Amino acid sequence: MTLLVLFGVFAITLYTGVPVAWSIAFSTLVVIYFGLVPLPPSWFAQQVYMGADSISLASIPLFLVAGGIMNEGGLTRRIIDLANDMVGWVRGGLGVVNVATCMIYGGITGSATADTGAVGAIMIPAMAERGYPRDFAAAVTAAAGTLGIILPPSVVMIMYGVITDTSIGGLFAAGIIPGLMLAVTFMLTAWWVGVKENFPKSETRPTVTSFSKHVLRALPALMMPIAVLSSMLSGLATTTEAAFVAVVWALLVGGVLYREITLAGLWKIGVETVRMTGAIMIIMAVSVPFSWILTVEQIPQWTAGLLHAWGAGPTITILLILALLTFVGTWADLGPSLIILAPIVHPIGVEAGLQPYQLGLIFTMALGIGLFTPPVGTNIFVVCNVAKVGVNAVTRRLIPFFITSNICLLLVAFIPETTEWLPRYFGF
Repeated sequence: MTLLVLFGVFAITLYTGVPVAWSIAFSTLVVIYFGLVPLPPSWFAQQVYMGADSISLASIPLFLVAGGIMNEGGLTRRIIDLANDMVGWVRGGLGVVNVATCMIYGGITGSATADTGAVGAIMIPAMAERGYPRDFAAAVTAAAGTLGIILPPSVVMIMYGVITDTSIGGLFAAGIIPGLMLAVTFMLTAWWVGVKENFPKSETRPTVTSFSKHVLRALPALMMPIAVLSSMLSGLATTTEAAFVAVVWALLVGGVLYREITLAGLWKIGVETVRMTGAIMIIMAVSVPFSWILTVEQIPQWTAGLLHAWGAGPTITILLILALLTFVGTWADLGPSLIILAPIVHPIGVEAGLQPYQLGLIFTMALGIGLFTPPVGTNIFVVCNVAKVGVNAVTRRLIPFFITSNICLLLVAFIPETTEWLPRYFGF
């Protein structure tokens, strides 16, 4: 009865247009008010406070500020110039450049939406001007934008680490190989489509002089993710301290070296960071009492018992987890999906033989696929707005990227070393 009321009220309020955070909070309060969970209302307030009282969550606004400063400081343009020198001369090369830019930029922002919006605003018009179909340019950007939450630093991994009490540094290390693997497969897919449809390529190859110039221009910014990761993986800094290092580095590069940061730009970055952080923190806070009720009602154990009763072994359980996360990701926003499903699925996945870091990457990648899958793919709407094309046209172009991303997801799910080797090497 408790679960019926909890999820029933949540579904009704969500369907009627109530924001996700308030739907979660209201459904929890209804359960308490009707005495289905014998706790006073003050308990809800205490749990909400505890949900926001995590030092690791302080790293989220810091990483967002660092990414915003880098974008405002001209980093995206410099990365595109460098990537174009490296791979722009192959058939369909601008598609490969697009993926490479998202990969590098994603290693700085930690946000898929920010990655997609910043790169798309420059790359989609550039690709269209060079003769690429706008729907293809939009599709590449929408798919490659998800690299922002897989390659460290990642806002989603920070949230997952806090919810499941998993080492965030370990999750960051675990995301390197899957992120690079996904980036390479996206590049190969963009190249294959370019060759198949005879997309244009640059007729001139870069000279040593131009390549060296673009490397030197981009190098200070490209060193930021290296500095952040090395400080964390070596044990010299916590996640929050490393995020502070990222902000200082971004200010030095964007403000002192590149000299493209203005006070108006900093104000814009601050406003956007407060908006995004507020949304994340509210959801994280109200999710704690919601998740507590799920745990007390033994939903993970009940679900695992149901799977055992059906005779589902570890392989079938893992496949069901992948199917569930991918399906939910296509219909719900990533943050709420993660918050609701992580307390339930994490114990079931561990029992099925999945490792903690492996599970974190499965969550991130599976829900990330939903960002470029209709009907609620956030990245699709971002790129459609930039490219001025319809959702259906972009969706058709995304099919090859959807297939390759699911192949990578299966590799991560059934080859633990893809996510466990680096964390183990760095001592997590």
